[in-house]
Amino acid sequence: MTLTAEASTVISHIITALSNCALYSKGHSAVGLYSKMAVDDMSPFFEDGGDLSFTILGDSLFVNEDKVPDKSGHIAKFVKVLRRKGIEKVVFTSTIQPGEVVSFVEAMTSPSKAPVSTSALKVGVVEVRLSSGEGVDISSIMDEDIEKLREVHDGLSKFKTLDMVGLEDIVASFISTFRQEANALRIISPLKTYDDYTFTHTANVSVLSIFQAQSIGIQGEMLHEVGLAGLLHDVGKQFVPLEILNKPGKLDEGEWEYMRNHTVLGAKYLSSLNDSPKLAIIAAYEHHLKFDGSGYPAVLRRDRNQHLISQIIAISDFFDALRTERPYRKAMPVEKIVSIMEEGIGTDFNPVLVRNFVRTLIQVGEFTLPQQKPADDQNKA
Repeated sequence: MTLTAEASTVISHIITALSNCALYSKGHSAVGLYSKMAVDDMSPFFEDGGDLSFTILGDSLFVNEDKVPDKSGHIAKFVKVLRRKGIEKVVFTSTIQPGEVVSFVEAMTSPSKAPVSTSALKVGVVEVRLSSGEGVDISSIMDEDIEKLREVHDGLSKFKTLDMVGLEDIVASFISTFRQEANALRIISPLKTYDDYTFTHTANVSVLSIFQAQSIGIQGEMLHEVGLAGLLHDVGKQFVPLEILNKPGKLDEGEWEYMRNHTVLGAKYLSSLNDSPKLAIIAAYEHHLKFDGSGYPAVLRRDRNQHLISQIIAISDFFDALRTERPYRKAMPVEKIVSIMEEGIGTDFNPVLVRNFVRTLIQVGEFTLPQQKPADDQNKA
């Protein structure tokens, strides 16, 4: 048995412990049993003073220095669980005890807890420098992610399931990029061709939504949910005819009816899939609702509150749509878009979220408030 195969067995035990902990509790006998089996099977890695590390880099999982060739089954689930907790690296040392694995498993299954590093178990992120001097830049990473998104969309139909693992990888890449570049407007991609609009816009909405969510303190698993919701907010457009989606001029009323219906169709499609995140379903339905209850789809109760994540995605969707050049209009400068968004405070958009978005753009140096006139000049005006 190779070291990679032995590591796969360790992962299998941890996943089984996770499943039992989620179903029952950390005190269930199966959780303790499989945690002990995981520790026992780590022993080959501790020979000659070694450790056992699991590292996620891009699309790949590494065991120590060896790349795992396949991420199917329990390995894919292990990667997904780590990413949803914002973890890219786990290191087990020779002093690890079954009880520490049980505590790790409990934290991984808890919606409110995060795994804590100890002397025997270390969890964290991988610091990857994204500098042009090292031959890697953010633009190329985003281009790769958009190409992956294109591949996922090309495989989409109402008869097929989503490649959720592929989408998880894209979101994880976005979040990792944010650790190196805090300014979302330096991450989001410019539109290269009009045919790329769907994929570029979808990726940008996800990035901008992660940017907003992080700025209000959302982290870990919930941050991944926000990113996925951003990637899937327009999934219903796959049911809209291409001649309507790509029409260069104004849509007539019948075409608008088709277009407006993409929110309902997207939510229905995601609801039909077993592994669709609930937030993605909600955001697909609500992202064209407005803060005051207007917008579409029409809802029976105007006092129905739009979900917070839908409000975040609505801001991202609006901002990126206006900053992107389209066949029927030029791209708008950031200052102009901000001005329009501020006019929609309380009607189109959540006032707190808009002000936070503008404040965060100012903090990263992308936007400055216009200078106020001195009091004397205002009196003379």
